Amino acid sequence: MRLLYNRWATCLMAISLTIISSSSIFIISINELTTTCLIVISIFGFYNSILETYVALTFIHPGKRKDSLEGDNWEQIRLQHDGPEIAIVKNKNFKNGPLMLMIHGWRSSSSSMLGRAELYLKRGFNVIIMELPGHGSSEAVDKWNAGVSVRNFMFLFNNLDDICDTSLISEIYCHGHSMGGFVFLRFTRESSKMEYNSLIKGYILESPLTCYSQIFEESCKMLRVPKFLKPLFWKRLRFHFNMINPGLEKISDTNDVDVPIWGLPDKPTLIVQAANDERLGQIHHERLVESFKKSDRAKLLTNIVLEDLTHAGARNCNSRNDAISNWLDSN
Repeated sequence: MRLLYNRWATCLMAISLTIISSSSIFIISINELTTTCLIVISIFGFYNSILETYVALTFIHPGKRKDSLEGDNWEQIRLQHDGPEIAIVKNKNFKNGPLMLMIHGWRSSSSSMLGRAELYLKRGFNVIIMELPGHGSSEAVDKWNAGVSVRNFMFLFNNLDDICDTSLISEIYCHGHSMGGFVFLRFTRESSKMEYNSLIKGYILESPLTCYSQIFEESCKMLRVPKFLKPLFWKRLRFHFNMINPGLEKISDTNDVDVPIWGLPDKPTLIVQAANDERLGQIHHERLVESFKKSDRAKLLTNIVLEDLTHAGARNCNSRNDAISNWLDSN
């Protein structure tokens, strides 16, 4: 079972089976039945080699890490659990007041959230930033997927008392950028079962990823997956996701990894969207807004699109900060 956690293990096993069975056709084939069996095994191995190669290439690593946030005002905490070790950055002078839980985006780190975090500190918030697996100082995972990040955050939230004095927390808000927003969306499905759920007052989703089905389609185009293989590729990808995320409800259809099924906040929510989102485009934003409008939670949504906000590199943005401050003032 542990082989499923290794990115290339099942792929290499399938390739090895194909090579051995194909070679055996010419080496140890004794009769027609043996030859037929070896041919069938070779075809089976080749088929699985293709699918497992696609899977391995889909579970990509974030690449070169960005440094974690450091400085006189910040401290790093590490949490151990049955998943990868979690790196957390927290403001040192934790005091009575609201708490902002933050998660950065893909290929970023806690340092990328500094500008946003400073806004919250000025407003009297305490700040805790969770680094995604394989980002900043967090432990890497061989098969990177959002499910692992969700399980990490669920563990963090359930164990807030190991990170800070929870008696000081008056209320909790969550700010997720891009992939961080996707993690928070899935968390909204689980939060009602958790001890500190009553403290959650709202979500701030900045240019969030909301539909993994779109990422799947991008992967298929990049890997040049034949159209007839896409359903089989999805089933194999789904199998791996479910096996390495036993704590989450199993996914079956691509709709399960899109809003609203993936998750939809039941608390006041602010979307701050880049008008010219160079990474995700507008489809993720549109799907989230549409999901709110079609639900009984439409009144919970405040949707703001900013012309001067970019998806990446927006560590400091005055219009974003103003939008967030105005929303916090009204909630």
